[in-house]
Amino acid sequence: MISFWFRGMIRDKARFLFPFTVVTIGVALVVCLVGFMEGVFMGMIDMTANLDSGHLRLVNQSFYDEEHLRPLDRSLANQRETRDWLVKHSDPEVDWAPRIRWGAILDVPDEKSETRSQTPVVGMAMDLKSPDSEEIQRLRLKSSLVQGTLPKGSNEMLMGFQLAEVLDVSVGQPITLIGQSFDGGLVADNYQVVGLVRFGITAMDKKMVLIDLASAQSTFYMEDMVTDWLGYFPSGVNFDHYEEVKGSMKVGLANWSPPKDWAKDDSPIILSIRDQQNIGAIMDKFQVIKGFVVGVFTFLMILVLWNAGILSGIHRYGEMGLRLAFGEPHWKLILTLAMEGLWVGILGSLAGSLLGGSFAWYLQEVGLNMGDSFAQSGLMINDIVRARVTVGGFIQGIVPGIFASVAGTLVASMAIFKRSEANLFRELEAG
Repeated sequence: MISFWFRGMIRDKARFLFPFTVVTIGVALVVCLVGFMEGVFMGMIDMTANLDSGHLRLVNQSFYDEEHLRPLDRSLANQRETRDWLVKHSDPEVDWAPRIRWGAILDVPDEKSETRSQTPVVGMAMDLKSPDSEEIQRLRLKSSLVQGTLPKGSNEMLMGFQLAEVLDVSVGQPITLIGQSFDGGLVADNYQVVGLVRFGITAMDKKMVLIDLASAQSTFYMEDMVTDWLGYFPSGVNFDHYEEVKGSMKVGLANWSPPKDWAKDDSPIILSIRDQQNIGAIMDKFQVIKGFVVGVFTFLMILVLWNAGILSGIHRYGEMGLRLAFGEPHWKLILTLAMEGLWVGILGSLAGSLLGGSFAWYLQEVGLNMGDSFAQSGLMINDIVRARVTVGGFIQGIVPGIFASVAGTLVASMAIFKRSEANLFRELEAG
């Protein structure tokens, strides 16, 4: 009986084809849009974490308050003891990386060793030479090299390729870095550009310079000092876990006896990525926007399926009248219609997931070049934006698709209660 009923539903175009098409298109659009939004947003989060903020961050409060000035005198000393404390009091999965944020002027000499051009730059120092360092892989420096090699010796520098074009700097050319030391004095040190890097972020390609941590400590007189400790979780860890680990570390930080080399007024704080660069507010707005998109498509599907159900029901009034005349109760009749809507929703959602997921997968693997759109934005978003295919994206498409199909059918079937069996049966006789 069920097989007979199911085959009849499939063969009846008014009952199956149009609702199936609506659900398929709606679910495909939701899965694709959610995947694209997730990809763009998570790409921005990953890029921001890898290049700037980390998932967790230990930093001196006074440095954080004046971060735009790069106050190196507010750095944290004693790397070994600090790292030991971080490893002990954080999640075992977290990888802690020391960084130095610095700002300076790059002086490019000509053939006579006189200044040819100068420009202010923002720089980051990290461990680029240790064999067990994850920084090169984290920033994808090997694949991002446009020309040259990675630093292998002291006082070697990686430069954004657009910055190199502006300064007319080539690989192997010496430049002078002029900045402020840890104790406030003026420093000048010679570096050699060994590689040009395409970060994939226009704002960084124009202004960013990377040097090894040991070279920065030597140049700025910061022996055994760093400005930041950035913690990185493995991929796939929920944002809520960041906050849990941060909370437990704050408790440990309150009871921590700082290293003797720290200044008396050093006051370290623990931050998550949500606390930095307004990321938390952006995350909240993203969730609202994503929910709004899913809600709008769900409402539109219900509206269309409601009208489709009414039109289908008009042609089936005779059938309804006959079934009611044989004594079938209203609730059982509506339950049967709801089961039809459920099957249409399931089949349409599966087909829509396959269609939308395929397109989202294509955008995930190939990507979409939006470098021209982001060129003047300054956002930490890769020029090649990609979708992200996730289980959550499919759930957010499938569940509304099934719900919309059932809800649309139920709303349309309410008209049966407004008509008597005699009227429905009379329409059967007239047909």
